[in-house]
Amino acid sequence: MTAAELKYLLAINELYDGTTGIKLTAIAAKMDVTKVSVHRAVERLDKNGYTERDEKNKVIISEYGYEQLRLYRTLIRWISNHLQKKGSIPEEIAMQDAINAACSFSDISRTFIAERVICEEQEENND
Repeated sequence: MTAAELKYLLAINELYDGTTGIKLTAIAAKMDVTKVSVHRAVERLDKNGYTERDEKNKVIISEYGYEQLRLYRTLIRWISNHLQKKGSIPEEIAMQDAINAACSFSDISRTFIAERVICEEQEENND
């Protein structure tokens, strides 16, 4: 997934209430882009299985999309936190850099790192 596609998926996730699909115009307004841009991005997300359409042709996130979001968000949070804490990078810059970095990993590496971070966080919470 590209960083641009991930940003669309993150925006859809923020808009989605779990019951009603999202209109392309709502996504466009949230991201301050044209409906045409959203349409193209959502086509790619649909094609790759991250999103699908409901009976009214509105956008919803697929189960696969939610699983991938969980991994991406874990990795983004981890990278962003490290940049902020260890490098004193401002939050917004750290977040954008973390999104770009997370998208540059292979699927295997991204999954490994995200799952490792999740395990470490669970161990810390159990102590």
